[in-house]
Amino acid sequence: MPALDTMRRRLSVSDDHLEALRAVSNGESAGVDAATREELSTAGLLTADGEIHPLVADLALAMSRPLIELFVESASDRGQVTAHVVVGGDETIWYTDPWPGRDETVYTRDALPQLIWVLARLVGFRRSTPPPVSRPVAASFSTVGSLMAAFAAASEHTEWEDVRTVAIATLDDILGSMETDQREMWLAVLATLQATWRVTCVWGPDSRAHARGLAVWDCGPGGFWVRTTPAEPLHPEDIAADPDATFVPTSGGDLWQALSDLLPAKGELEAGAAASGALV
Repeated sequence: MPALDTMRRRLSVSDDHLEALRAVSNGESAGVDAATREELSTAGLLTADGEIHPLVADLALAMSRPLIELFVESASDRGQVTAHVVVGGDETIWYTDPWPGRDETVYTRDALPQLIWVLARLVGFRRSTPPPVSRPVAASFSTVGSLMAAFAAASEHTEWEDVRTVAIATLDDILGSMETDQREMWLAVLATLQATWRVTCVWGPDSRAHARGLAVWDCGPGGFWVRTTPAEPLHPEDIAADPDATFVPTSGGDLWQALSDLLPAKGELEAGAAASGALV
């Protein structure tokens, strides 16, 4: 794949090169060494006159002065990845669609009306209805965190299915004594768990006032399960007392609405911009 694909509005770039492009965009080109500038020129990201290609300049500006940023963290049997979505002031979006083990990051440009569709694709959204017998499940946050860490690390040390087998076989040791219906529901959830993902949306300087989040388990035929407590986005003080983590079966329609509700309204954007000293 070429570094710059203007037809598809895609840009493939390493993190180091992106930082260099940001520096050039901000008028700090003196801090970019000659070797890096040569690499950028060879890739077509800089012109012969040392100017940034317009498509690259658009990305650098959006990354330097984002109107909205979203981070999509996911884990599955393929491994862990974090996608990044940026909404620029001109109402265009740039997003990454990472794959485990890939060194370079591919940024794709699109229009703002496609934002929810992009998010849906990044998280693997689909039409889904939880089984009629589904009920919320709960356990201490620290216990669930340890369980999810084992699944997230599966690609590095063992297979996802192996972690699942051990978790189911030792469920009582992991979660402790439970009511029969809770135990059966936990078994059903873990038996179908295919992926976990979390979306965090930020648009201002205050991580409480200007941010929202959503944490979800994708249980394939078992449907989507949204973590309702503790609420996202998490902060250290929120989990210091080790609260219960509650997961609620959620239909595809309700999950689509939850994704939409992550985005700030115009008034929220204006408040965030005022707090950071910027203009919307």
